[in-house]
Amino acid sequence: MNPDDQNLKSGLRDGDQEVFKHLFMLYSPGLIRYGTSITHDTETTKELVQDLFLELWEKRQSLHITGSIKPYLYSSVYHKSLNWIRSQKIKDIYISNPVEIRNWFASPINQDKFDPMLLGIIEQQIRQLPDQCREVFTRSAIFGEKINDIASYLGLAPKTIENHLSRAKKILQKKLKNFR
Repeated sequence: MNPDDQNLKSGLRDGDQEVFKHLFMLYSPGLIRYGTSITHDTETTKELVQDLFLELWEKRQSLHITGSIKPYLYSSVYHKSLNWIRSQKIKDIYISNPVEIRNWFASPINQDKFDPMLLGIIEQQIRQLPDQCREVFTRSAIFGEKINDIASYLGLAPKTIENHLSRAKKILQKKLKNFR
């Protein structure tokens, strides 16, 4: 880590707006290019990068960047981009197959299949699943991976993957049961 990086981090932590502006001007063009290579959507990536810098500013006093700022920012954009892609896949699955997703609900729902509120609630509940359940559910329901492929990738038994998938669906059904 170079000394300039340390000055940028301490300036950011101290709330120096010039340092923040410098960080934004220095890194945002590259972050947008990098994020766009993942999302294939420049406008969305611009929003993701703006969100990242907003979070950086809001959490500046509690932020603990152990290494250099640049890899931290690129890693953050990478994860934000993947989360956006997962979110889009959830929406695409819901729009193309609302019947399957409606089966997650304990009671019948009469919502328009393009209801953004419902999509938001589903996304939020998926994000709140336990880590392993979320990983298995996302790979299976959203990315369409087979149970044996997930088991191989995660180094788990196929039966364990089935259990995680069943647990995730039960949790989602319970959480979404009152949505009508």
